[in-house]
Amino acid sequence: MKVVNRFDESGRLVYSSEIIRDIVDCALNEVEGVVKYADGSRQARDSIKIEYVGDDVFVDVFVKLAFNVEVSDVASNIQNTVKNTIESMTEFKVKDVNVHVIEVEFQEN
Repeated sequence: MKVVNRFDESGRLVYSSEIIRDIVDCALNEVEGVVKYADGSRQARDSIKIEYVGDDVFVDVFVKLAFNVEVSDVASNIQNTVKNTIESMTEFKVKDVNVHVIEVEFQEN
């Protein structure tokens, strides 16, 4: 687990990298068209990558989408939702949210 420290005139604030990852995971759950990986699975664990550079955050998400969605619309929604959620819950500024569509879930009849 990585710890991210923030200092200002009023003291120190410590963020666990797992907390930021959980914020991204919650944001992904809000986007229609994203198919959630099974909790505890390798895909779920590896689906979010976060890099910190100073006060900036760079996020890569690797997602599975439903077969009947417009990929560009869902990707844009993911970018906006992740960015807004992180920035509203923390003091970090999100520089990039890169969306990697790695799988499509087809419904079986």
